[in-house]
Amino acid sequence: MPLFTIDQDRCAGDGLCVRACPASLVRQDTPGGFPVPLPGRAAHCIRCGHCVAACPTGAFRHALLPPEAFEPIRRANLPSFAAVTHLLQSRRSCRNYAPAPLDREELTGLFTAVAHAPTGHNARPVKFVVVEGQERMAEVLNGVVEWMRAEVAAETTMAATLHLAGAIRAVGKGRDVVLRGAPHVVVAYAPREGILPVLDAAIATSWLEIAAHAKGLGACWCGYLVFALAVHPPLSSLLGIPEDHQGYAALLLGRPSQRPVSIPPGEELAVRYL
Repeated sequence: MPLFTIDQDRCAGDGLCVRACPASLVRQDTPGGFPVPLPGRAAHCIRCGHCVAACPTGAFRHALLPPEAFEPIRRANLPSFAAVTHLLQSRRSCRNYAPAPLDREELTGLFTAVAHAPTGHNARPVKFVVVEGQERMAEVLNGVVEWMRAEVAAETTMAATLHLAGAIRAVGKGRDVVLRGAPHVVVAYAPREGILPVLDAAIATSWLEIAAHAKGLGACWCGYLVFALAVHPPLSSLLGIPEDHQGYAALLLGRPSQRPVSIPPGEELAVRYL
């Protein structure tokens, strides 16, 4: 089966599909001619869909990507740069949550948006596990505290740097400085062996945080849990993360119990032009 076919009645011969393919698998032998697959290179296709998405006439048909799966871009629905800037600047880490969990439909909507987050070589290795319910959240909290106690007992540099002894005391007094009373924590995990698994997970989780903010939800990166997942296997087992995978990012999620009303000043970024 050829990697793609061309509707010759529709093809404009503009070569847009040729320029769009990141793996250079589409060839145009003559200007204005019909595109053809590069022989023997079909296995190099990363299924990004750029070739189909670039075709304004709908002439390009990819054998691995059904045409009905492509959704037209509605330019009128895209936010302005000012709106996106305001969304990003108004994002704040949420550490105060309403106790009620989010419903599955709302969570599914978030992950539908995040499914388009970029990954290295379009490998899409990132998976998510959503912890929900007070009992499960308590189990995760206990697992993190167990890791903290081990670090403190071993007098590690991390224990001192992260002030883990103080965090343990706070949790013991009923002040949850780890999961912040959130109804959910979402962990992004991926195979340890891969192209860019750490960045892939971080990008996907960043998208999740922004999508949650756009829906009026609160989120906060959970660093303690990420540190624990790196060295404390019982936590990975609790979350159902396979042995050859790693939890690379964690995000607390829920409805905020309070909302900020202003944007604090931000520091000017250090930017050089070379």
